[in-house]
Amino acid sequence: MTKIEEQMKYLTFLKEVVKRDIKRKYYKSALGVLWTVLNPLLSMLVMTLVFSTLFKRNIDNYPIYLLCGQLIFSFMSGSSRQALNAILGNAGYIRSIYIPKYIFVLSRVIEGFVDLLFSLIALVLVMLFTHAKFTLNLLMLPTLLALVFMFTFGLSLVMATYGTFFRDLHHLYGIFTTLWMWISAIFYPVSIIPSSYRFLLDLNPAIHYIGIMRAICYEGVMPTEKSLVIASCYAVLMLLMGISVFKANENKFFLYV
Repeated sequence: MTKIEEQMKYLTFLKEVVKRDIKRKYYKSALGVLWTVLNPLLSMLVMTLVFSTLFKRNIDNYPIYLLCGQLIFSFMSGSSRQALNAILGNAGYIRSIYIPKYIFVLSRVIEGFVDLLFSLIALVLVMLFTHAKFTLNLLMLPTLLALVFMFTFGLSLVMATYGTFFRDLHHLYGIFTTLWMWISAIFYPVSIIPSSYRFLLDLNPAIHYIGIMRAICYEGVMPTEKSLVIASCYAVLMLLMGISVFKANENKFFLYV
């Protein structure tokens, strides 16, 4: 049996864990999964009222510009934050049966990805309402989502590893993601950043994924080859880093769960 065939045995278990996490998330919620559509819409309305007047000369169709950034960043930050507790939150399974531990991290990322897919409904509704462009370049969206998923899974593996060892990381990561959000040009145009500092944007992976999302959905154009190459490199490097860190430490998890 190959390693791939061996891992495929756990696919059913992964599905059950994802379904469990989604059900738990919306337990006793009257609207259930519908909140994944309403949340970005309500947030967009509030942020549009606050920021659109500040940047109305710089950004046309601010709701779409904002949503493109919010949806991508929320998935990246939210899934990686949930992954912090992926090992500790499944201590019972880890102590009692053998399951590849990355399954619990992957389930958190898939849960966030499902939310992202439902949230795209909100984006489509706003695009229709604001008469945004629907072009064939939207066919690039699955490629972008695949890259964002790879990056987020890699980041989540790192967070799950160190979140198991250092409980305070749960609090520190909240501060980090807040800072990360503000330097990702979600609410404001990149043009307001002094040109002498814009080279620093290349160090922020979120900027590249958000930029591609805006090219596809906001501007209706094909993303540049440079942006796709950079985004791909970040995705592959983060995934490899996550796998390396996780595999090097997963045998120590028993000491902490």
